[in-house]
Amino acid sequence: MLSSLITITTLLALSNAQSWVPSGDLPVDFTLTFSAPEMVYDVCNRNFTQSARTFTVATTGVAVTPGETANDPTAMTITGASSGDMFTILMVDPDTPSANVGTTEKPLLHMIITNITNADPSTGAVLDPYRGPMPPPCSGDHTYHYLLLRQTAALSLTVDDLPTYTPDCSLANLAGQCLFEVANFISSNQLTPVGYVTMVAATDGYVRYNYVNDRGMSEADSCRGLDGYDPCPTAPPGSSSEKVMVSVSTVMATAWCLLYFIVNY
Repeated sequence: MLSSLITITTLLALSNAQSWVPSGDLPVDFTLTFSAPEMVYDVCNRNFTQSARTFTVATTGVAVTPGETANDPTAMTITGASSGDMFTILMVDPDTPSANVGTTEKPLLHMIITNITNADPSTGAVLDPYRGPMPPPCSGDHTYHYLLLRQTAALSLTVDDLPTYTPDCSLANLAGQCLFEVANFISSNQLTPVGYVTMVAATDGYVRYNYVNDRGMSEADSCRGLDGYDPCPTAPPGSSSEKVMVSVSTVMATAWCLLYFIVNY
């Protein structure tokens, strides 16, 4: 058991290469809009208040909270496209705390929409519906990548084809989602990245409330890192990864978060 945990945490610190991340100036602007309601999440012996706000994600590195982005975007806008262009939108998370769920090169799939016409995402075929950020406690910041991909022709993909791109996924509850081969998906379907935005989120009150009330995590584990609860495991000084554990005790503490993530995601 312990050796397996150490192996997992070691794998989490491996290569940060992401061959599928586009670089340079891209020709099409892609924007997401979210309208967050005012909410109060009562967990961890305190109230977490989320203010109502409407905001856009139109660049990389936009800071958001999971509560604000829990619901589907109220709008997705594509501008600068040529007449007749068809698009796919892909959303992934490469920062999962388990190497069985996602890695930097093979991230966790959060959404796929294909065969978008007239620069209108509502015309597309939803193969995998939007699932908002849900970074487990103690897993740090997660960057959620949205790739706008131009198609050369209509795609005949269905939801049953998604496991083709997750051959290394061994988790039945995440079939077709975990360890998604983004680079393979792009190349095999002759797609070209033309737009790209990212949003960054960490554990908030919404996540902690959800893990306790909907996913069965104990409040003590869900509240890790807050005053009055056990702190999150830390990395050794100079480490290149916050997810490298420094002792058996911190490995064991993080194992609870990983276990709940894998079983209850």
